[in-house]
Amino acid sequence: MKLRSFALTDIGRVRPENEDSYLNSETQHLYAVADGIGGLPAGAQASQMAIGALEKLFQKVPAGQKPDYHHILAEINRQVFILGRVLSPQFGIGCTLTFAHLTGVKLHIGHVGDSAALRLRAKALEQLTSDHTVENEMKERAARGEAMAMLLENRNALTRCIGQPPPLEAECLTHTVLPHDRYLLATDGITRFVAANEIRDILEAAAEPQEAATKLVDLANARGGLDNATAVILFFD
Repeated sequence: MKLRSFALTDIGRVRPENEDSYLNSETQHLYAVADGIGGLPAGAQASQMAIGALEKLFQKVPAGQKPDYHHILAEINRQVFILGRVLSPQFGIGCTLTFAHLTGVKLHIGHVGDSAALRLRAKALEQLTSDHTVENEMKERAARGEAMAMLLENRNALTRCIGQPPPLEAECLTHTVLPHDRYLLATDGITRFVAANEIRDILEAAAEPQEAATKLVDLANARGGLDNATAVILFFD
């Protein structure tokens, strides 16, 4: 199979700084998005360090050896946590991180926070990752029969992030890639403002990854551009 990829980030129309970062490394077959946490200082520094550490840690993996994805995420978290103690001793710093690493026909996904990995397959769009938010955690507890209460204003607050005090509970998944699959790694500046059916239609109709990324970012901006928007697109032919 042939892989085509493209990445695009945009500051939006409201935020004074772009706190999103991304990686689109065709040599490493490594792709990622990270989003600095709103309400905490140094969001851009957090996401930049997370992406930089991710790239460096993968470079250190010996050829032919399978990366330890949980260990890599834990080490990235440790580095961002230490930086946070320097830049913001009182509050710390943090970001989301969602990456995809291709080995053969396997796509390995590492995920912390509420950025997302989505897959379009046979005209159906599926979010492969879970948003690590208060709302989702409460839903999971309710499904187990636990009585829970949640304030509406807190429902989107993150329960996990890169930069939190260790240990980190990360989500690591592996999926088999099929011909014609299309994947999107996106920060919530896209997923909060572009509906799932719109994402599906854009991914399906686009002839090139660049076209899909541009349309997603443009649509998020057309909805007010209230957040930074970042998309990394993978097309498998």
